[in-house]
Amino acid sequence: MTVGLTKGNAISLIGSRFGNRSDLDTIIEDELNLAQTQALEGGDFLPWFLIREVKTTILAGTTRASMDALGASDLSTNGSFSSDTGWTKGTGWTISGGKAASDGSQSTTSDLEQDISVTQNSYYTLRFTLSSVSAGNLTPKIAATSGTVRSSNGHYEERIMAGAGTTPRLEISANADFIGSIDNVSVWGEGDAKLLRVYEHGGVYWGASGATAPTAELLRGTYKYLWSKLNTESPAAPTHYAIRGRDLILYPVPSADFELFTVGYHRETPFASLASGNTNAWLRHAADWFIAEASFRVAYHLKDNESLQKFQQEAAQAKARVMMAHRANAHPTEGINMGGAA
Repeated sequence: MTVGLTKGNAISLIGSRFGNRSDLDTIIEDELNLAQTQALEGGDFLPWFLIREVKTTILAGTTRASMDALGASDLSTNGSFSSDTGWTKGTGWTISGGKAASDGSQSTTSDLEQDISVTQNSYYTLRFTLSSVSAGNLTPKIAATSGTVRSSNGHYEERIMAGAGTTPRLEISANADFIGSIDNVSVWGEGDAKLLRVYEHGGVYWGASGATAPTAELLRGTYKYLWSKLNTESPAAPTHYAIRGRDLILYPVPSADFELFTVGYHRETPFASLASGNTNAWLRHAADWFIAEASFRVAYHLKDNESLQKFQQEAAQAKARVMMAHRANAHPTEGINMGGAA
C-alpha cells in the first residue's frame, strides 16, 4: 500500500518503475497532472487521496475589497459617499464628508437614488448605516420594492426582492421629517457570490468554529444530497448562506464571525494524514490506484507496451479495491456533520 504520498515521492516511485531514468521526471510530472485533471473532470474516486481541507474565516463586516476577492460584487455606485457623484439628490439631501445627509428641509418624501442593475423578482442584500438620526424615518427600496422603515441609528442589512420598476433604482426615501445621515451603502446580488461551486470543488462541509479536522466528505455528483441536507437540516432562513441550483452562496457579510470549511484538492498533501484514523478506509487504496494510472500513462507515452499492460492491470485491481472498500464503509456523505457554521 502506498502512503505518505506527495507529488515529489510519487515522481520518485513511478520513476523507479522505469529504472530511475533521470530524464523521466518532467514526463512523469506532466502525466501526474494530466491524470489528476482528468480524474477531477470525470468525477471519479481517484482524486480523493489528494483532498485537503480549506478553512476560511468569514468576518462580520467584511469589506467590499475582501468580498470582491471572494467572487462577489457590490452593485451600488459610490456607497461610501467619498465624493458628490453617482447619486441623484432630492430636496434636503447633501453629500459631504463621506456621508449623505438629510437636513429636514423637505416638505414631503425626498429620495436619494441611483440606477442599479438588478433582475426582477430576484433577491438582493442591502446594507447601510444610519447616524445622527434626530427625527423622522427613511425607507430603502430596490426597483420599487420597499424594505423596512428605519428611524434610529445603526447598521442595517436586509433582503429585498427587486420589483418591476421600469427603471431599476436603488432609492433611499426620507419622509417629510427625516433628519439624519446614511453611509456604507451596498447592494449584493445573491447569485454573484459564487465562492463555492459544488461541481467545481467537489463538495463542502461545515464544522463548528475552531474545528481542525474534516468531518465529512462529499463526492462529486452528490448535489441532490448536499442540497437536501443544507435545506432540511439547517434553519428555514439561513443567515450565512443559501442554495441556488448547484451554487452554495455566502451572504456577503454575516452578523457574526464564522469559519467556512471546504474540501479542496492539493497534490502536495501527504496521503497518510488522510488515511490515518479516517473511517472511510477506501481512501487508503486511492494512492495505489493513482500511481498505477499515472504509471500506465507514462508507459503509453514511452510506447512501452509490456509495462503498459502491467500497469493497466494494476490500475484495474486498485480501482476494484477502492470500490469494494467504499461500499463496505458506506457513502461518505452519510455521516455529514452540519456543525455550527450557520
